[in-house]
This record gives sequence, structure tokens and C-alpha cells, in this order.
Amino acid sequence: MKIENSRIAVLAENQYQELELWYPVLRFREAGAAVTIVGPKADQVYGSKLGYPVVPDESVDDVTPADFDCVVVPGGFSPESLRRNAGMLNLVRNVDERGGVVAAICHAGWVLASAGIAKGRRLTCVSVIRDDVVNAGANYVDEPVVRDGNLITSRLPNDLPDFCRVIKQAIEELPERSSESRGTRDYVAKSSANYSSAAKVKTGAVAAGSANYLMYAARGE
Repeated sequence: MKIENSRIAVLAENQYQELELWYPVLRFREAGAAVTIVGPKADQVYGSKLGYPVVPDESVDDVTPADFDCVVVPGGFSPESLRRNAGMLNLVRNVDERGGVVAAICHAGWVLASAGIAKGRRLTCVSVIRDDVVNAGANYVDEPVVRDGNLITSRLPNDLPDFCRVIKQAIEELPERSSESRGTRDYVAKSSANYSSAAKVKTGAVAAGSANYLMYAARGE
């Protein structure tokens, strides 16, 4: 498959690592791929660990997993939330089951474990979650980038050049797909790395008098 014919989903949630989201988005848009940032909700701001905002192009509930040839899962602390979202796990699992490219970096190994696709796979991740992926049945190795068939993993932001290089290679090994197998919907990329104010990640009670809380991002606070 030519990279310019591919469709790539990049997952977004609060507390994402800035480079691990924006580097693949901009790298593959530059190469001509159709890159869609997918979040829990569209048109809602999500903040990175340092307050860098992202507004997803699409809600995970509104996308069709079969439309994508590749899904990229950034790290940071966003995988803690991504792994609890059934729609996100279904998207990752569906792409993997079809033989599409699944790419995960840093803490994104948590998502692979929760999606049930780490078992028996050779992979890497940030060292602090090594035990988690091993307990999920993975064969952990400490290398900048590891490819196990359609699964590509890396450890940290410095590994991003190798990470994206191998993702591109894996996509180019995929067969071209017809519109019937992928769908004819055009996903419009509205997301931009430009911003006028930071997005501070905050927490709020689920309900009055509740000790349970949810995470959200607010601009310019």
C-alpha cells in the first residue's frame, strides 16, 4: 500500500505525551497519509502532560474501525484512560485482528494488554510498565523499536524516528484496499498543532458529595 493511500488513526486522551502524539500525526500527514486524531469526544479539548492542547477530529463512537489501516497509540499517562474506554480498545483490537498496523509507544503497552493483544507478542515499552506487559503474556525486550508482524512498539520519545520509520515500512507492506473493504467515508482532518492558550488538565467530582472524580481539560486556566 502506498503511504498516501493509507488511513491512520492516532488516539488522544488527557495527559498524553506531546511528542508521541504530534510527531506521528505531522510525520504521516507530511507523507500524504490521511491521519485522523480520535478521542473520546470530538471538538473537545484534551491536554497533554505539559498543557499542550489537542482537539480530536472524530469521536471514537463515530468512527468505523474497518476504515483504518493503522492505529497509533501515544504514551504519557493517557493510556491509563484509553485502556478503560471500550470503544478505544475495540478500535485497537479490530485493526489488529484484520492484520492492520498497530503501533504503541511508552505507556501505550497498557492499551495492548487491556485489548488482549499483548499475549505471546514480542514488544517493548517504557521500562516502568515492563511487569504489566510481561504479566499480560508479552515477551518484553529493551530495544528502541520492536516489530512483531503487524505490531510495532517503542519505548520513549527519542525512539520516535525509528518508530515512525518502521510504521511506514509496515504500512507499505499492506495490500491496497478497495473502498468496499474500507468504506467510502472521508474523515476530515480539522486538528491543528497550533494553539493560542494552554490546556490545563483538572479533575472534578462525578457528582455532588462523591469522592469519585473525572479528568478534564480547560483552556487558558
